[in-house]
Amino acid sequence: MFRITIFSLFAAFALNSCSDDSPTNPGSNAEILTVKTISGARPDTLTSKYLYFSFDTDDFISPSKDITADWDIRLPYLYGGGKTRAIDIVLNSGTINVVGKTVGKVVDTTFDLLKNAPEDALLKSDDATNRVISIAVDGTGMFTYEPASRTLNPAPQRTLVLKTKNGTYVKVQVMSLYKNQPVVPTMTSELGYYSFRYAKSSNRNLRTN
Repeated sequence: MFRITIFSLFAAFALNSCSDDSPTNPGSNAEILTVKTISGARPDTLTSKYLYFSFDTDDFISPSKDITADWDIRLPYLYGGGKTRAIDIVLNSGTINVVGKTVGKVVDTTFDLLKNAPEDALLKSDDATNRVISIAVDGTGMFTYEPASRTLNPAPQRTLVLKTKNGTYVKVQVMSLYKNQPVVPTMTSELGYYSFRYAKSSNRNLRTN
């Protein structure tokens, strides 16, 4: 059982007749969203080499439902000792799973600074040959590889934005890939424990501060 921790509270939603705070153009009075965190989640290799998570339900989905539309993001098992050089995270759509409806985009903005989701036309289905989330850890995607310490680290400048099958907009930041989230992981740090935070909204507003 994984525990979800609430980092911030909902603020009062104020309306100003002189400002444009429509869902497609959230203004300064847009609602401040709750940030939720998943800590230390790891795939069970005896059952599946993947974790399946639904942002609509805020919970993990059984691997037995991998060919359904019930999940939004799939997280792979990671091997330590410098063996993992690519991270195959996928969204539930496109050629990954034809019944999936989740679309997304990696945005070159930090989690806290990202205030609005991209327009729907910019959100794409996942494709095994043209990935939404780059598998490579060369600094162009969501993760980097540090050769000296043989460690994998999230790229802080990049945030995943997705839209679920229910029309929920979500921004996601992976905070650590190691057990107990060491600030500076080493080659002896235990790899494969996903810690991430996210915020979600029924419209394109993704303000969290």
